[in-house]
Amino acid sequence: MNLTGSVLGICFLLSSCGENADAPADTGEVDTAGAAPVVMSPDNRTCKVELHDPALGAILDESVKLEVLAEGFEIAEGPVWVSSMKTLLFSDVKGNTIHQWSEEKGPAVFLSPGGHTGTVPFFEGGVLGSNGLALDAAGDLIICQHGDRRLAKLSFDNISQEGVSTLVATYEGKRFNSPNDLTVLPSGDIYFTDPPYGHCDIANSVPGEAMIFVDEKREIPFCGIYRYEAATGTVSLVSDEMELPNGIVLSPDEKWIYVGSSDMQDPKVWRFSAEDGSGGVFFEGPYGDGDAGWFDGMKMHKSGNIFATGPGGVLVISPEGKKLATIRLPDPVTNCCFDESEEYLFVTSFAYVARFKLKN
Repeated sequence: MNLTGSVLGICFLLSSCGENADAPADTGEVDTAGAAPVVMSPDNRTCKVELHDPALGAILDESVKLEVLAEGFEIAEGPVWVSSMKTLLFSDVKGNTIHQWSEEKGPAVFLSPGGHTGTVPFFEGGVLGSNGLALDAAGDLIICQHGDRRLAKLSFDNISQEGVSTLVATYEGKRFNSPNDLTVLPSGDIYFTDPPYGHCDIANSVPGEAMIFVDEKREIPFCGIYRYEAATGTVSLVSDEMELPNGIVLSPDEKWIYVGSSDMQDPKVWRFSAEDGSGGVFFEGPYGDGDAGWFDGMKMHKSGNIFATGPGGVLVISPEGKKLATIRLPDPVTNCCFDESEEYLFVTSFAYVARFKLKN
């Protein structure tokens, strides 16, 4: 059975992400030869920042210099800053590879394959690599894997396929759809989203029309938001209300879970109680004229403001649901993260990874 989603335009971007879907060999260098990025990578340039609240001038200038760090990817996603290594890790979801970048060494392959090893049932036409990445309380890397349909853990003491283990792969005995993004609590507990992008039929989806999701390999009929409890290894369902849950963050007091919807026709951020899962729509605009897109990855700033990739670029949203700023970037952005001091915001687009400086 085919489930038709309402993510207009996403299928255009995914289906345009190049013909070379094979992951590069683990040579320590990023192989960009033959790549056909979905968008042209910008030169390093100044990007406009719209401050909707002057108070945000304490964090952002009215323009930022976008510094492109690496390019030639198919769907760059899921960035995480590893402070102990002074290194950025990020996924190429379609390329099935986790990459790394550092000031000292530049870009290189970190782990390949990153999210799909073919060891569990999967839909061959789906987007199967890794997506969201995060560090747990012990400093290990937690990986959302579309193809292997699990949260996996990688120890930095053994950066290889042998070092990857399953953290959790099922809910009530059924395999997840394709875990997408996550946020980790200091306790080690993890909130994560499980939309069906590993089951999207890119080849038969028509650009500009609704994306087609194929159910034949799916075991869970809804797209859940889950909590993994580190102490017990158990998984509980927070909510199954959202059609396409994507990026996820937690409020600094750990009382609220914010989740972006990647429904392009109706882009919103939802908020749920961490205590009982109750909640609803938290932010639904306003957006600027011509601002197309959907909510994807997001991160929580120490100020309590959410930096969310969404319609128009990166939106900064207050804890009260007010849009404080729009950072307008040259291409659609998929995710973002801060370094440990929040000096930089790193952003992933489809074809490249970049950063810009924040005020401290």
